[in-house]
Amino acid sequence: MKSGFAWGYGVGVVVAVVFAVIISLIPSAMFTDPAGYAVLLLIAVVAAPPTVWMLQWVAHGRGVDPTSTVVGGMTGALTFDGLALSYWPGLYGQTGEALTAVATMLLVAFAGIGIAAHLMRALQPAPLDPSQS
Repeated sequence: MKSGFAWGYGVGVVVAVVFAVIISLIPSAMFTDPAGYAVLLLIAVVAAPPTVWMLQWVAHGRGVDPTSTVVGGMTGALTFDGLALSYWPGLYGQTGEALTAVATMLLVAFAGIGIAAHLMRALQPAPLDPSQS
């Protein structure tokens, strides 16, 4: 089956941009208040399975390998957020302690996606086709 990494990567970048815009609309106090931040972390973790399903849906729609699509999606989003936090932190609409909390929340979100993908068996390699050996 054809790799879906490129499709996943592109989707991951687009999703990261959308989430950056959404994050910029959240008041800074939500990131610095322990209870508010706990809610944001919970939302980030709960969003993980739907993210994996979306990437699998993209893979099935494009007829590509779902595992490589999920890995590509995670990689694309990580690349975008890493570069944006370094070179364009204002995109997230937060500064100081709130921006640090945003970066930490994104790391938790990516860990949640990885854990969800593992538990959902979305990271299983495609079966080997003996005719291709």
